[in-house]
Amino acid sequence: MGRRVRGWTTCIGAVAAAALLSGCTVYDVARLAGDDTHGRDNGTAGSALARDYLIGQLKPIATGLNTAATGDAAYTQAVPGGTNIVAVIPGTDLADQYVVVGAHYDHLGDSCPPGTTCTRDTIFNGATDNAAGVAAALSIARSIAAQPTRPRRSVVIALWDEEEDGLLGSAYFVQHPLVPLARTVGYVNFDIQGSDLLPSLRNTSFAVASETGGTRFQDMVRSAIGDQSLDTAVLSSVFGQGRSDYVNFIGAHVPTVFFTDATGPCYHTVDDEIGVVDFDKLDAQIATSLAVTRDLADTADPPAFAPGQPAATFDDAVAASRIVNRAWADRGRFSAADQATLTRIRADAQRIVAEGRAAFGSADVGTLLGDSAAFVNILTHGTCSGFLSASAQARITAFRQAKAAVLRAGR
Repeated sequence: MGRRVRGWTTCIGAVAAAALLSGCTVYDVARLAGDDTHGRDNGTAGSALARDYLIGQLKPIATGLNTAATGDAAYTQAVPGGTNIVAVIPGTDLADQYVVVGAHYDHLGDSCPPGTTCTRDTIFNGATDNAAGVAAALSIARSIAAQPTRPRRSVVIALWDEEEDGLLGSAYFVQHPLVPLARTVGYVNFDIQGSDLLPSLRNTSFAVASETGGTRFQDMVRSAIGDQSLDTAVLSSVFGQGRSDYVNFIGAHVPTVFFTDATGPCYHTVDDEIGVVDFDKLDAQIATSLAVTRDLADTADPPAFAPGQPAATFDDAVAASRIVNRAWADRGRFSAADQATLTRIRADAQRIVAEGRAAFGSADVGTLLGDSAAFVNILTHGTCSGFLSASAQARITAFRQAKAAVLRAGR
């Protein structure tokens, strides 16, 4: 059984008590995105509570990466205004080479001033952004640590602070690396996971920027996707709009893949709570990213950074057309103006694909990038909903019932 945290057991104990959770991901998200962490803004008591939980989860399975410190401090890297969490699972014959798996654990905090009483929800819980991404990173760490044979390369788990302030935590790490970036064969980034943008896009997710490792890395990512049920669109790095920590590793010439669900109507709202997280989808996302991480850690032929890639490709256009066509079924959820924009975006994508690969040129790149930005903006419109399937809703209900039972047993 796990140790107790504010009247509730930690992950191992909760799973044992509930006897119904597949792994610890639901529990991790609940702990990080609960009201007691008050939105995990850097430098707050809620951030410290989240950090204590995360270090507690990493200590049994990984070593603190900060060799200049001891105890819990070895699992931290102080950055101006915040604290990164850093741990490593040592490799074997290639232990001096590294794979970094990262996700930001900070969010937007609580807009109710201390000492005052607010009559509405003011906590930006950040369940999909990015408690679910952190849960994915923890799940990968637990899985790799549980393997009967350790990976060849060392696997670093890095949980960033101050992402919401301008990607500052990961930027500091890249500027002050605790492992040599020249010997880092890949970076796997999570930001916004388990998020359904529309009912029609429940089975859609995105893997961005794998072209930074050339065709070798793209093939690794596509191979991992091919083994899973989730339709993960492989897109060039520009489609991430530079809005997550992956860009700092690209800037450091580390092959990078960014797993994301993009921004939907719950993005940066107080409604981004555990009830909107699609844990069935999150399971599939973890399976895909775990396959990529294991491949990076064990392959004899790791990817090399590939500079000078085109901003967008015909394959991006094909993927974009597939996604827009799928979302077309839900166009009635949007305003007349948004529907008109969707109509134009869909027509542009269909035209580009119909004209073929040989005709794809710079004008098409500009159209594709502008339409993609407009499409992502439209997806943020409307009321926050998880658009959850019956199965995903049932998992949330079961977890809440298990939590209540654990709390009652602890009184």
